[in-house]
Amino acid sequence: MIVKRSIAALAACLALAACGNRSDQNQIFKTLSAGFLKKGDQQGGSVTPEQVAIAIQQSLQGTDLPLALAVMDKRNATAILTRIETNGAYGTWGTSDRRTIILRGGLVTGTRGLGNDVMSSEIDAVAALVSARKGGTATRVQRYLDGENHTVALVAECTVARGGAKHVKIGEINTRVTEMTERCSAGQTQFENSYMVDPSGYAVQARQWLSPANGHISIQALRR
Repeated sequence: MIVKRSIAALAACLALAACGNRSDQNQIFKTLSAGFLKKGDQQGGSVTPEQVAIAIQQSLQGTDLPLALAVMDKRNATAILTRIETNGAYGTWGTSDRRTIILRGGLVTGTRGLGNDVMSSEIDAVAALVSARKGGTATRVQRYLDGENHTVALVAECTVARGGAKHVKIGEINTRVTEMTERCSAGQTQFENSYMVDPSGYAVQARQWLSPANGHISIQALRR
């Protein structure tokens, strides 16, 4: 499932005027904007939902560009991403230290600078079902780097199912959504992706599998 509790905590914190002292807030903001911050990297303990919420507020105030929050579950790492380029249906989102994620309609098609990156993927059929909020079956091809820096091509058969209607409100995103679930199998490798899809067909909130080394990444749109 999508990391609903973490996002709900962030949404609640966004309503607060302040969380912690100003110098700590500025440091968290700078670090989250620069790259993926692992919890515990900051002096004084783990990064809290309140601190991330403050960084989101400052990011929204500091630019009018599209923004997103990314959380890598397996690495327990968080970053705020800015959309830095678009190419047709594809958008490149990145941090100032040049770690990037390529999205198509909110679905990950590639990553760079994260380690064990997704080099490319073929998700046209999956993306069509998710965007249309329809159930069905589709093939997904995901090419990622393994521990020896070799490209592995994973061909998975996936079932996309439509769930219920929900609502997403965080940052400048305030929209009704349809929950979609994608369950994939490729031999002994099995994984599940979840999407919250708005009326335009964009997954404003998603939890997606990248590779065995990186596991899942959760991406929440903050401004489109």
